[in-house]
Amino acid sequence: MERFEHNGLSLEYKIQGQGVPFVFLHGMGGSVTQIDNMYLPIEGVQLITLNQEGHGESDVDWEHYDFDYLADDVIALLDQLGIEKAYFGGISMGAAVSLNIAVRYPERVMKLLLIRNAWLDMPMAPDRRQAYADMGDCLRDRDIERFYQTAGWQIVKEHSAYTKGAFTCTFSEETNVKNWQKYFILPSKQPIPNREVLSQLTMPVYIIANRNDFCHPFEYGEFLHQMIAHSEFYEVPDKDKDSAGHKTGINQVIRKMIERSESDISVCTSDYSGGKVTSQESQYDIANRR
Repeated sequence: MERFEHNGLSLEYKIQGQGVPFVFLHGMGGSVTQIDNMYLPIEGVQLITLNQEGHGESDVDWEHYDFDYLADDVIALLDQLGIEKAYFGGISMGAAVSLNIAVRYPERVMKLLLIRNAWLDMPMAPDRRQAYADMGDCLRDRDIERFYQTAGWQIVKEHSAYTKGAFTCTFSEETNVKNWQKYFILPSKQPIPNREVLSQLTMPVYIIANRNDFCHPFEYGEFLHQMIAHSEFYEVPDKDKDSAGHKTGINQVIRKMIERSESDISVCTSDYSGGKVTSQESQYDIANRR
């Protein structure tokens, strides 16, 4: 891992391959390892990943911790690398940071990939904020048994095996135990100021969602697709149902984003089925659904 400095902090990053730059950002509680485990290398693509503040061995400034601050870290890295424009993608928190960049620095974004969105133009829903806050509080004391007694766990335990595991495994990950504050802070933040800015995006946008995911509502993907004119929507299997298909579907969309020319972009919705991505007409009308 290499390091760069921004706002007096030392942050980790990694570059793999050569070619068109693709910045791929991990989710909350993840790291560059999450991206390494998800992404299948594409010839002619330079993958740029970083451990965002409060993740891996990167430093963190809790006083200024929000999506603008995290997005500015990414732009600072590109400036240091001399990269004017790039493809951007992210998972969950990484998708929120990427969306923030697209809204605030549209001139830097060639195309945008949003995977398993956990935020829209508002903080997380109260039940998810409760779950993360209770987990963060128990992480501070390194006490998973106390977490099982919280209101947050009573919410989480009603959901999928993947969701339950995502919360409980955090207690065995030292970097997340050390940086428990993020679970209090980020769920109460919003990556964009309002929904109107979504209609101003002009770059091609690819949106991926799956069902059966408490922290990443399928409807968030639908909403973004309805609000962003130059967008395509893809459904992939959830990790409980078909983890291999989940990864395959995401990589098919990544490859499509990288390889497709700008003139081929159309507004459609798709789902993953049987090893391929198939298109269908959108049946969603949720612009006013909240």
